[in-house]
Amino acid sequence: MQDVMELTGDKQFLRAIVKNGYELPIGIEAYDFAQALLLNFASPDGELRDELSYMILANGVIDKQVLSLDELSALLTLCMDTQHLWYRIGEINTDGVFMRSFSVLTINTILYADAKNPVLAAQVIHDARDALLQYARAERDWRGYVPHKGWAHAMAHLADALDECAQNRYMTTEDRRDILEMVRTLAQLPESLYHEEDVRLAMIAYHLIVTKRLDDDTMNAWLMSCQVERGPDIASWTSATNMKNFLRSLYFLLLWDNMAFPLVNQISSLLKQQDNLYVAQE
Repeated sequence: MQDVMELTGDKQFLRAIVKNGYELPIGIEAYDFAQALLLNFASPDGELRDELSYMILANGVIDKQVLSLDELSALLTLCMDTQHLWYRIGEINTDGVFMRSFSVLTINTILYADAKNPVLAAQVIHDARDALLQYARAERDWRGYVPHKGWAHAMAHLADALDECAQNRYMTTEDRRDILEMVRTLAQLPESLYHEEDVRLAMIAYHLIVTKRLDDDTMNAWLMSCQVERGPDIASWTSATNMKNFLRSLYFLLLWDNMAFPLVNQISSLLKQQDNLYVAQE
């Protein structure tokens, strides 16, 4: 068998795994292979990074449960280290975002798999939550689709991972409040989010509402804090627009499922109030 690093760089070999239903070939050591696949997340090649490496890691390694508990825990921890989640953190408009974003996506995939088959320890889950919240404060590159390189989508991947955290059995009420506060912060970033990140963020609040993980008073107070004043500068306009798109997404998610009508009405009033405020400023 070829060296594992050579194999994970061989797109023809990886395509064969995908074509074979993500079954790893005989003789492949799954954990070593998984670690090598992570390195491809730094690649600007969208096929190698996303369609091959991530998809094989998610479907052929994590979902098929070919790792031991210790190996799965170690893989999650690896995704949160300086060479993955924190790789070149702070850079803007560079290829470093791909490693960070797809590390977040892998954290989400592991948490999702654990939700279906709970095996991870409480401390491991809390470490993931802490790392994701810290990362959310530090990331500066929120691009969605990058021409000629594919999806970066750090915001969408982060939203999905925070959603999994918020629903996890080990999360406390305080943990969920912290996640919800981060959702509010992310929903009003002063840069345009136009690749449906608003929907992915809204799903976090939606799931907390429909599963009643947080009480009505908490949700009411949180919603009232989701009002962004728009000033004359473009940054505040963008921040307000992002928040309004987020609230609209949450509104329709609840409306379509006939859920939480008092909150639906509160969101509607909040949006109307903000629109009237903007009209008055014209």
